[in-house]
Amino acid sequence: MTPPPEIARDTWAPWAARWRATLLLILTITLLRLLYLAFLCPYTLVEDEAHYWEWSRRLALSYYTKGPGVAWTIAATTRLFGDTEFAVRLASPIASGIGALAVALLARETCRDRRAPFFAAALWFLVPIFQVMGLLLTIDGPYCACWALAMLFAARAFRTGAITPWAGLGLALGVGALYKYTILLALPGLLFALWWSRRHTTRKGEKPPPMLRGSSLAALLFLLCMLPIIVWNQREGWPTIAHLLGHLHVKGGDTPITQGQGSKYQGWHYEPKWTLDFLAAQLGMIGPALALGLLESLRAPRSRTPDFEPAGAILLIAGAVPILLFYLLLSFVASPEANWPMAGYITLLPLAAARIPRDMDHWLARLRAWHALPTPRPRQGFLLRRPESLSQVLWHATLVCGLITGLGMLRLDLLARLPGLNKAIPLHRFMWADVMAQDVQRLATDLQHETGQSPLIFAQAYGRASQFAFYLPGHPTTYCPGPRIAGRPTQYDYFPDTNLDLHPELVGRPAIMVGATLADWQKVFDRVDEIGQLKGEGKPNRPAFRGYNFRGFPPRTPQPAP
Repeated sequence: MTPPPEIARDTWAPWAARWRATLLLILTITLLRLLYLAFLCPYTLVEDEAHYWEWSRRLALSYYTKGPGVAWTIAATTRLFGDTEFAVRLASPIASGIGALAVALLARETCRDRRAPFFAAALWFLVPIFQVMGLLLTIDGPYCACWALAMLFAARAFRTGAITPWAGLGLALGVGALYKYTILLALPGLLFALWWSRRHTTRKGEKPPPMLRGSSLAALLFLLCMLPIIVWNQREGWPTIAHLLGHLHVKGGDTPITQGQGSKYQGWHYEPKWTLDFLAAQLGMIGPALALGLLESLRAPRSRTPDFEPAGAILLIAGAVPILLFYLLLSFVASPEANWPMAGYITLLPLAAARIPRDMDHWLARLRAWHALPTPRPRQGFLLRRPESLSQVLWHATLVCGLITGLGMLRLDLLARLPGLNKAIPLHRFMWADVMAQDVQRLATDLQHETGQSPLIFAQAYGRASQFAFYLPGHPTTYCPGPRIAGRPTQYDYFPDTNLDLHPELVGRPAIMVGATLADWQKVFDRVDEIGQLKGEGKPNRPAFRGYNFRGFPPRTPQPAP
C-alpha cells in the first residue's frame, strides 16, 4: 500500500487526517444514539421491529422471509435488557457504528488522501437512509454493516492474499446473508474486482498474491453460515423461494400472478411509474451525497492522479454496480421497495470521501485568491457571489440536508406540529402502537366480562399483530389470519403456536379483530360487531371488530414447492 502524502497545514480540514478524529466521530455518534434510544426516543416499535421481536421469542434456523440473523440479534439484546423498546433497538446504533468504522477503514485502504476516512464516516452518518437504520432495528442495519465489512476484507485480501482477511470476507458475507439474502449481489462485483486486481498486478510484471487457500476458506465459512437457511427451507419446502418470486408477481410466487404466463395480462407488462418512483426514491434516500459518489465513480477510473490505490477505485465501483443495476432492471418488471438497493451506495461513500477534500482544497485556494482581490470583487459563483464549485456545493448541501434529517427524525412528533407538515409526516407508522394496544386491552376486558371467556386477538396485518403482542400486558399470543382472508403467508403461519390450522381448541372463543372487513370476519364467527378505528390507528383500512363464537378458518391449501 502506497504511503499517503502528507497533509499541508494550509489545506482544507487538515485535522481530518488524524485517525483519532474519525474514531471520535464514530464513538460520539454511537454513544449519543444509545443515550437517545434509552432516554429520549418517543417512538413505539414500528411493525417490522415488533414482528422481528416476535421471531426472537421463537428462535429457529431460519424464517419465511429472512434468515435468522435479526431474530438471533434481538433475542440476545432482550435477554440482557428485557423486552423493552431500547433492548429491541440496541443493536441498531452498534451496527451503524460498525458500518461507519468499516467504511472509514475501507477509505483508508483504497484512498490516498488521509482525510478520506473521516469524510467516509461522516457521509455514513449524513445519508438519510443510513440515519434511519442507526435508530430502528430492522434487517438493513446489520446487513449493511456486513456489506461494508465484506468490502473492507475484500480490499485487504485482494491486495495481500493473507488468510485473515479472506476469512473475514467469508464470514461477513455469510453473516450478512443471515440478515438479508441481497448480500449475494455483492459477489459479482467482488469477483470482477478480484479478476481486475490480479490482471493489473500481472501486467505490471509482478506476481499476484496467493488466493487458493484464502478463497477456499472464505467459501467454506460462507457456506457454513448459510447452512441454517438451507436446512430450514429444505424442511419447509423452500417457502423463501416462493416469497422472493412473489415480489416479481410471477408463477411460483406467493402473490397473485401479474407478470408472465398465467397473468391477467397474458404476458409481461410495464408501468414507467415503477422506474420513475424508484429513481426518485433513491435520490431522497441518499441525498446530495449520491451525486458526489457518482461523479467520482465516473472520474476515478480515467484519472491519472494517484487519488486511489491501483485496484481501490475498481473495487469501490464494482461493489456498487451489480446491486444498483439489478434493482434498476427489476423496476421494469415490478415496483421495487426504495431501500432494497441501499447497500450499493456503501462503496460510493469512500469515492465521495476522496473527492470532497481534494476538490475543497481547490475551492479554498480559489476563495483565498478571491478574497485577496480589491472590492468590488467579481461574481465567481453560480449561487453566491464568492467562488463556488460543484463538489463544494454538493458537500455543503449534504452537510445541511444530513443535519436537518438527522436531527429532525429524532422528534417527528414535534415537526408534525408545524403548519403543512401534519399530513406529510406519517406519525402513525412510528407512534401510538401502545395506545392501540391499550384500546384493544380495554375492548378485550369488556368482552371477557360479557362472555366469561378470554378473547383471542386477531390482526390481519402481521405487523399490527406483532405490535399487539409486544404492548399488550403479558405479551400474549396473537394471531394473523393472513392468506386465510387475503394476502401473503407470514411467519405466523409457520410458528406452531400461531398457525391457525393447528389449534382447533380456539373454536368457540370470542375475539377482538383488527383489519379486513365485516364480511371477512362474518364467515368465521357467529356474530360480528364493527367497532371502528382503534385509538391511535392511522390507517383507515384497519377497523376493529368484536367477534362471538369463533368457528375456525378452513384449512389452507398447501402451496406447491416452487
